[in-house]
Amino acid sequence: MWSDSSETAGAAGSAALDSSQELQTLIDEMRVQDFDSIRFATYRTACKLRFIQKKTNVHLVDIWNMIESFRENGLNALPTHAQVKTSRLELLLTTIFHNLNKRLPTAQHIDTDRSIALLLSFLLGAYDRQRAGRLTVFSIKIALATICAGKLVDKLRYVFSLISDTAGIMEQDKFTDYLQQVLALATAVFEAPTFGFSETAVGQCFKKEEVISLNHFLDVLMNDPCPPCLMWLPLLHRMSSVEHVYHPVVCDACQVRSFTGFRYKCQRCSNYQLCQQCFWRGRTSQSHSNEHEMKEYSSYKSPTKQLAHSIHKSLQCIPTPQSKSHKAFPPKPQRPLDLANIVPMTPSTFRHQTGSGEAVAVGGGPDWALGGVGGTLLLPSNNGGVMDDEHKLIARYSAKLAGRTVYPSTASIAGMKPVRSTMMDSLDERAMIAQLEEENGEMLREMASLDQQAMMNDSSDQLMALREKKSELELKMRTMQQTRRQLMQQLETVMSQLNTTSMSGGGTMGRAMSSLGNLPDSLSGIGNRVSSAFREPNVPRAGSLPASQLQGDLLSAADDITENITLLMEHARHEVEDAPLPGDGLYSRSVGQF
Repeated sequence: MWSDSSETAGAAGSAALDSSQELQTLIDEMRVQDFDSIRFATYRTACKLRFIQKKTNVHLVDIWNMIESFRENGLNALPTHAQVKTSRLELLLTTIFHNLNKRLPTAQHIDTDRSIALLLSFLLGAYDRQRAGRLTVFSIKIALATICAGKLVDKLRYVFSLISDTAGIMEQDKFTDYLQQVLALATAVFEAPTFGFSETAVGQCFKKEEVISLNHFLDVLMNDPCPPCLMWLPLLHRMSSVEHVYHPVVCDACQVRSFTGFRYKCQRCSNYQLCQQCFWRGRTSQSHSNEHEMKEYSSYKSPTKQLAHSIHKSLQCIPTPQSKSHKAFPPKPQRPLDLANIVPMTPSTFRHQTGSGEAVAVGGGPDWALGGVGGTLLLPSNNGGVMDDEHKLIARYSAKLAGRTVYPSTASIAGMKPVRSTMMDSLDERAMIAQLEEENGEMLREMASLDQQAMMNDSSDQLMALREKKSELELKMRTMQQTRRQLMQQLETVMSQLNTTSMSGGGTMGRAMSSLGNLPDSLSGIGNRVSSAFREPNVPRAGSLPASQLQGDLLSAADDITENITLLMEHARHEVEDAPLPGDGLYSRSVGQF
């Protein structure tokens, strides 16, 4: 038993030592920036806290994601005065920065371990001066909500939800606690002499007899100027919004040609302008003095636009009223509705803390909505009013589905309680039907895509078959043309031999051979060169007829020649039988060749 307690104490001591080392490293890096040379405490405090924001990467987390992290870790169900261990605070910071990396692109991921260690050391140094290893829930919420990113009005609305009662009226004791926690941030960066907590600071904001609503609270803290103890708070938000604003002008002190951030212009010296670094540290030149009145600019306008704007303002008969720093909000906060019995709780919102006395987070809406009722969560099983609200909501939905505009009264709602389970079953069935319809649609789309792909495959197969058939037909046609060319060459040889025989013979053979000369007129131009009719079409011959016409005429002439040869052979057979001719041997060889 003693060994376990000693090991726990040793682990806590080592964690505290690591935290103090990280805090010292952070302070040393901050001192390197030479913020202490800034003349004005307001700007000095804002610069230091801005450095803490960027060093710990908490400036990348907005107020809404911060509230959601509170809810995920169950801080919305704990009383504001409850204390949590350092391990639970570290778990909260782990959730914050791991969720941040999920939202950022891969190339912009941060070192979560380094950010967690730095921010944890800063929070412990600001709120755990006794090194007890515990912080209150209220101090954690106020610190993280103040130094995170987001609009000031959203942060102050969240703060008001923590320090107001159920009627929407601020409680003075809780505001005093808020002022003490928020000024602890300025104390952590060594600005306690100017912005340390005191009872005078509380009186600078509100009087004890005042009834403070949300709009009055925002008017006071967002007014220009705001209470002196919180002047660094709006400046911190303005500094984050103008740190990338570009001013293409020359600083008259350091002679830099352009700069970013705030720009300051002297109201006494002609066109004398300073960058924020020179103005904050009191650097001057020429006849300018630090006693001169300076005007701060958070944007740049060309001289032409400035002149036009000045003329436009001077010509206005009625001055333009100054717009309020925020819009008006309802005087009474809306009562949050717990839907734990309607919406199923996710594992991240249902946490069991075994072996510890800490409360358990169960369901619930956003943390800022629960703050209106003191930060506590009303469980449906222990509160009949919340059940009535749920039944009212069900009744309104039922009336809307039925097309009615008059909703049932409270008395009739009690009779609807037995119908609740039936309505929930109907809603579950509708959800299941919608899911099945969606799955059916996906299946139909997949089937259509598969059919289209199959049709494309069939079309490609048919195209390949047609191409192969075309190639076969072209090969056959070339073969037939080659055979025809050979036959015509043989026919040309026979014709030349027959012409020789006809010149040496006479009688019936001469008459028969003379009939071979009756060729069409279209063949008279090619002589006895029959192969010229089958010349390649790509090599035309000058002064010749088209190859297609010659081929047609030659085929018709071949038919005539065939008939004449047949007649010639019959006459030759009869004459051979009667009396052989002197050139019978030559003729017999010619006929045999044919």
